[in-house]
Amino acid sequence: MRYSNIDKEKANGVVYTPNTMAEYLAKEMVKYKTIDNASDTIKILDPAIGKGELVFALLKVIGSFCKQIEVVGYETDVNVCEETSAKLLHAFPNIRISIRNEDFLVAVEEHTTDLFDYVIANPPYIRTQIMGSEKAQEISSKLGLSGRVDMYYAFIVCTNSVLKNSGIAGYITSNKFLTIKSGSSVRDYILDNYKIHQITDLGDTKLFSASVLPCIMVFSKGKTVDRNEVSFTSVYQTFSNVIDGKIDDVFDAVFKSGHYQIPDGRIYSYQQGVMQSVEKGALWNIQSDETKKWIVAVERNTWKRFSDIGKIHVGIKTTADNVFIGNDWSGDKKNIELLRPLITHRNAGQIIPNDSDLWKVLYTHTTENGRKKAVDIDDYPKAKEYLLQHYEQLSNRKYVIQANRNWYEIWVPQNPESWKHRKIVFRDISEHPQFWLDTSGAVVNGDCYWIDIQDYVTEDVIYLALAIANSRFIEKFYDIKFNTKLYSGKRRFMSQYVEQFPIPLYTTELAQEAILLVKQIIDEKNKNAVLVYKEKLDCVVDKIFA
Repeated sequence: MRYSNIDKEKANGVVYTPNTMAEYLAKEMVKYKTIDNASDTIKILDPAIGKGELVFALLKVIGSFCKQIEVVGYETDVNVCEETSAKLLHAFPNIRISIRNEDFLVAVEEHTTDLFDYVIANPPYIRTQIMGSEKAQEISSKLGLSGRVDMYYAFIVCTNSVLKNSGIAGYITSNKFLTIKSGSSVRDYILDNYKIHQITDLGDTKLFSASVLPCIMVFSKGKTVDRNEVSFTSVYQTFSNVIDGKIDDVFDAVFKSGHYQIPDGRIYSYQQGVMQSVEKGALWNIQSDETKKWIVAVERNTWKRFSDIGKIHVGIKTTADNVFIGNDWSGDKKNIELLRPLITHRNAGQIIPNDSDLWKVLYTHTTENGRKKAVDIDDYPKAKEYLLQHYEQLSNRKYVIQANRNWYEIWVPQNPESWKHRKIVFRDISEHPQFWLDTSGAVVNGDCYWIDIQDYVTEDVIYLALAIANSRFIEKFYDIKFNTKLYSGKRRFMSQYVEQFPIPLYTTELAQEAILLVKQIIDEKNKNAVLVYKEKLDCVVDKIFA
């Protein structure tokens, strides 16, 4: 659905398409479909037509050699529907245009759609959290997908019902599905049902006003079996001082490799290659000749991975941080029971934590006979008195009550026994990696993850892992393997990525040198020590994997 109100647009996933992006997609689609008979009627579909930018661009490209064209668009906002219809009819008076005030997904379900030569779309981006878990599960069930779904997954799957066998489809979507674990089911569906011709990952180019990192995919019916047949372009902002040329628009260099600067001063790195893997469950990343050689060298020097040294967990989720978490427990709150030190993003640092004082959390869980359980709040009168002051807020967490949990519980406490173990803590969202060792027994908050280190893992291996995790090498590894960035250029260090970080054999001379440098940083207990040793440590890690 599309509304003029900004908040409603946001909630309903409305992201209108920039003209340059629409023109690029239209031209790419035409590359992969030959019009054999110019007298045939060409049928075009936009299942979420909005203001018609995509159809307008495609008509400009094919209108010169196609005499008979029919356009069908679906739009659930009646006002936008009328405006778009008038706009297209005015620009293309000789083309049959039908803008239907209907939901495309419902039309597919009710079998009221036709078959089309071109399907071009920028479907709504509505996440599970916004559409609701019940609706998401309904969509997943109908489409045969698993895990979390975004609304645009449904549009991609339903395209199979409306695309001719000789047709071509072009989609603009969020690039999240390329590399997130929950995107695996739709990636696998695409591989089994479509032949992907081209992917353009436009990363943090800020082409949309909304916080959407876009990608473009061009595909037809069939199967994707050869990764070398999938052209892959990647465009991400870089802070390199190297400039290969200046351009007026992001798309001016989209077929080139190198670093190009746009008028506002930002520099983008352009890579050309093919898809790294078409294996089921694999992430979809670019592989150029350069990155292929680099990854081969990394694999050759990998002994273990981070998943081998311990289980990776996200921190606790209270779903009422204003009640459970704080840095001021003085006055009447001074003697509240159950308070425990809490590590948050404020403590993030490389190898050693930041000097910031630990906040505290009112932690409502313990273990009994090795099993996690909520404490009996009656045994802690001051904590109970405090929590009762927030009873309305806490008891209104319906999901807690529906799960047969106590009204006063932290929603995701993790395992209370794990906090006392050695752990490597790392910040979830950060421009540069921030991994540090904690042996204090503190609880970890949900804005960080932590590795619950296995008992058998030696100190040397832990120190070597810290050297790798905080290096410029791992930034390159992350960008090649996962390349998941937010608008600000910050990376998402989630468990599904970190568990794949490589660890070299710890007994080699270079590994021992890296371990010694990490020990020196930890022994000095001064964040300035990181600055002193960091360049040398980076050089050693680079050599390890060369």
